[in-house]
Amino acid sequence: MLIFLYGDDTYRSWQKLKKIKEKYIKEVDSSNMNLSELDGTSLKFEEFNQNVKASPFLARKRMVIIKNLISENKSKDIQKEIVKLLDNDLNSDDQDNIIVFWEGTDQSKSKSKNELWKRLTKEKYAEEFTFLNPGQVNQWINREISKRKATIDQQAISHLAATVGNDLWHLSNEIEKLIHFKKNEPITIDDIDNLVKAKFDDDIFKFIDAIANNNKKQALKLMSDQINSGSNDLYLLSMLIRQFRILLLIKDLQETYPTVSKLEIAKKLKIHPFVAQKALSQVNNFSLARLKKIFSLLLNIDLKIKTSANKPKTLFDIFIAQI
Repeated sequence: MLIFLYGDDTYRSWQKLKKIKEKYIKEVDSSNMNLSELDGTSLKFEEFNQNVKASPFLARKRMVIIKNLISENKSKDIQKEIVKLLDNDLNSDDQDNIIVFWEGTDQSKSKSKNELWKRLTKEKYAEEFTFLNPGQVNQWINREISKRKATIDQQAISHLAATVGNDLWHLSNEIEKLIHFKKNEPITIDDIDNLVKAKFDDDIFKFIDAIANNNKKQALKLMSDQINSGSNDLYLLSMLIRQFRILLLIKDLQETYPTVSKLEIAKKLKIHPFVAQKALSQVNNFSLARLKKIFSLLLNIDLKIKTSANKPKTLFDIFIAQI
């Protein structure tokens, strides 16, 4: 049996690989004597050939797992030899060994340019793991938190997805941190704001600085970089709306309480002191009128993304040109 696990969402493909291993150990070989894991980065054909052709010892089948052979191994010869071997000797479902190829890096460089990649994607048990869409991410968060015997407010699910995006490795770590912090209490939006590191945190401040300095070229580049990296459009927009809402609220507080401190702002707005400090460093670069205009334009983008066929990138470009 040949299995090929690949795709941009390496978290889910890794979890699938983990389940395959666990099932093999439970049902075929609890001793692990017939399970081999090979690092494809420096793998030689002789080692591959020896492992996949070896007979199982006191078990029905052997399992051989090869990781990142296509994307990391610089030798083209080994891949050509493996294709020949697959075509001639290892193409039968009733062979003794289970061979699993897992690819977790530089996926785009391998697609359609590599004979082994093409060969493996044609296999019956080839499975591609693409990034989840926003609705699927929400469902994944809900299942993951239930699986870990914790609870979360329904509104907080979407907020967590918007804050982190569709990076499930990052999401899994943040969920674990939130559960540990809240213990047996439901996770809330405030918990996420205070504890979760947003994917766009670093660049969002650079983006706002570029807007404050009227550097539209830099703002366009930063936004383009985020979109091209695969960041979710609604996630980017929600982070911008959140940050400019904070700037607006701070500006309003400063007009009422000119000497308001960072800690007082953090407490009143229920935000982390670090976020308050970063916002304070930027708020004086904007007038109240300009902040209101920017916030209004962002809300307009939100409406258009959800109700029209306009491309988000075009809407973001128009937004930058208008501010």
